Amino acid sequence: MKSITYFAPHKTALTFAVLFAIMSLIFIIPMAILLSLVTPEGAGPPIGMMLAMPIIYFVMGYLSTALMAWIYNKVANYTGGITFKISE
Repeated sequence: MKSITYFAPHKTALTFAVLFAIMSLIFIIPMAILLSLVTPEGAGPPIGMMLAMPIIYFVMGYLSTALMAWIYNKVANYTGGITFKISE
């Protein structure tokens, strides 16, 4: 058995933040298309919000993951971390 006893907060947070931003695009692009089809004439979809969402997801994903990695590192000192088994 092996244990994960430490996550590098910056690298972990950066990786997850990029994933959150990409995942937001998966939802925002179809939503923008759908909104452009159902919005009344002259009132366009909220483009500003759609452009801001990947940035918001990136920032919030980074901050929340960095916090969770930091907390995990503190808790893992007492619990021994997550154990897992690798088989080949």
